[in-house]
Amino acid sequence: MDLRNKNIVIIYMLYFGDMVSITPFLEVLRRAAVGSKIRLVIDARFRESVAYNPNIDEIIPVDRKALGLSGTWKRGKEIGKERPDVLLVLHGTTRTTLMGAAMHPKVWTGEAGTGFDRFLMTKEIMVEYKDCHAVDKYIRVLGELGVQDLHHEGMKIYTSPEWDKGAADFFKARGIGEKEKLAGFSVGSSTAEKNWPAENFGQVADFFAEKGYRPVFFGVKGELPLIEKALSSMKHREEAITAAGQLSMGQFMAAVSRCSIGFTNDSGPMYVFDSRSVPTIALFGPSNVKLHHPLGKKSCGIASTDMPMAQDHVAHTIRDKKYIPIDHIPVKEVIAAGEWALGMKDSKQYGKHYVIVS
Repeated sequence: MDLRNKNIVIIYMLYFGDMVSITPFLEVLRRAAVGSKIRLVIDARFRESVAYNPNIDEIIPVDRKALGLSGTWKRGKEIGKERPDVLLVLHGTTRTTLMGAAMHPKVWTGEAGTGFDRFLMTKEIMVEYKDCHAVDKYIRVLGELGVQDLHHEGMKIYTSPEWDKGAADFFKARGIGEKEKLAGFSVGSSTAEKNWPAENFGQVADFFAEKGYRPVFFGVKGELPLIEKALSSMKHREEAITAAGQLSMGQFMAAVSRCSIGFTNDSGPMYVFDSRSVPTIALFGPSNVKLHHPLGKKSCGIASTDMPMAQDHVAHTIRDKKYIPIDHIPVKEVIAAGEWALGMKDSKQYGKHYVIVS
């Protein structure tokens, strides 16, 4: 498929971490689609994740909660006024079926949302393969469309001068100098089963505080009770900074860049640390480290369970209890991985991007 000099619309309305995971896809597409206008339809809540991505010409935010079926059809009609040459659907749903049908694109490809759109699509492409990293399944779509040069620089998110200033002001107000070394922590996730014990994060924070890395706890306001558990287990609590609920999403993305290392669960913040070139140690319980581990040169996922590549949805894994709880990951393992990421010690196992401790 010739992607040059086209009006290309991509529909991908998933969550924050998912938006970061398609940034390599956008990089490859931009390189292949010379002279094209690339428009991305996303969930309005996560607009900041790609707001300054240079590989997108226009973001089309959609309020999924507010739009019913008729609203979705109307939104598709509005997008279709610019007569899309190519519609690429990366995650098919009933909503994408309606929107695509309303657009009337010249070429409609990607993942089908329902049985109905298969009759309207030019080329259906299977996206949800479970035999490769999440980033690679989107790159594979471009390969299916005939793109030859599929190399990329990994996940990338971009900030703005305004966000950078907001982050700088936050640190300055707390007496943190520009040269001070920071260790970032994100102790929450989308489900409790994916959370490594907060007290364990506190122990890791203590260890690296003694090595000269001041702990900074990021997150949303709802994670403050978890952060308090981490802080209550620390000997060096007075050195820790709580940023949870104090920064906008964009400011958080900018603030993360100040960290020398990040420790997270499998969550959106994991993707933020990794995509900002911060060495990231991410902890996995019921989710599959093989499919979602961070990609940075000095980043590594540590998992409590060795799952097959074709793992079912994480909610089903939790429901069926087909995993070893995340609290089986030892604190000493996480500290060792952090020492490797910071160049304090050499260890080939972490350089493979994931480790199973069960």
